[in-house]
Amino acid sequence: MSDEPKKARKLLGLPPFYWVAQPKPRQRGFVNGQQRRFHYAMTMLKVAKVAAIAVFALLIIGVI
Repeated sequence: MSDEPKKARKLLGLPPFYWVAQPKPRQRGFVNGQQRRFHYAMTMLKVAKVAAIAVFALLIIGVI
């Protein structure tokens, strides 16, 4: 009974463990300059948002 799947794979020409997903290597760095600039721009927007919230909170605390 266990020989049937092996025979079927052999007949189909599939290597063993063909259906198992192979781990992909982690990508390091950016693909191109545009991606790097976009990443930096988004990071600066997040920093600016946090800074604006902090300034707004300090203004409210200063008024009270």
